Amino acid sequence: MASRAQNSSSAPHLVALALDDNMVYAFFVLVHSLASNAAKPFSLVVGHFTGRLAPHHLALIRDFTKHLGIPLDLRELSPNTLFTERRHLTITTFSKFVISDEIPDPHLWIDLDTVAREGWDEFFTYLYSAPQSAGLVVAEKLQSPHTRFEGFNAGILGWTGKPRADWLPALASLPEKRFSSEQFLFNTLYADSAHAIDVKFNFLSSWHAHTTELERSAIIHYSGPIKPWHLAMRHRKAWADINPSWEYWYASESRLLDDLKDSGLERPVNQLRRQALFSGRLHTGKGALAVWVMRFLAVAGPLGDPVVGLLKRRKTL
Repeated sequence: MASRAQNSSSAPHLVALALDDNMVYAFFVLVHSLASNAAKPFSLVVGHFTGRLAPHHLALIRDFTKHLGIPLDLRELSPNTLFTERRHLTITTFSKFVISDEIPDPHLWIDLDTVAREGWDEFFTYLYSAPQSAGLVVAEKLQSPHTRFEGFNAGILGWTGKPRADWLPALASLPEKRFSSEQFLFNTLYADSAHAIDVKFNFLSSWHAHTTELERSAIIHYSGPIKPWHLAMRHRKAWADINPSWEYWYASESRLLDDLKDSGLERPVNQLRRQALFSGRLHTGKGALAVWVMRFLAVAGPLGDPVVGLLKRRKTL
């Protein structure tokens, strides 16, 4: 029987992700970073739930991937009634289950709140050579005071060719209000078949104090309720002292905007950049304060400078 590596060596790498109207700008930054740092051609499967992605955004995505020369498979997905929204998480986070069921071949799933760096597609070397018993390939977890989850983080997933676990009954059995159900489900369904590889393929931004690991990271994941695109431009330099991992996202954003200058995509993408500033979901649950602070900084102008200064001082204490 041919190995996964033999079956996959000649085909373009397959990357899957999903989005809604609030995440289109993050999609552009991520995909541009993937294309800029890819050692081998790849194709995209992009999922979106019915009614969650406007027609003009769909057209813009097609134009953008054509501009980059990336083969695109846009898929409209049907949401299950069990998919719920809670705090900063939307039903789109469950799309990784739906897409994985539709794609039996090995592929890489990437959450949109990430940015890719050189070496990101080395992930496929590990994916194609994973043990036959592996149902998922995931990144290792750093031991850190900021690591508040058990098992593995489900933002970067290497799906092997093994049959997918039946996730629907497991989801139906969960309490309706369970936070981060998809994270819990993955660690329940794939606890015994997840194959862990180098942490550099899913470096969480909350681990930013691990300077050596940050510098060698291949995919940085900005998990949690606040994202780099939520921060007003005037505070970005100061934020480097608070969380230096955000600088990598801003560098990727700059390369995207430079690439699109004088193209037909420049104006609509800059409009999306301004809209993304206010795309965070406001809520009153855990982590809400950080979201409200970001929203305040987005509208306060220079009045927000003392707040950022206070955050910097707390960081250095």
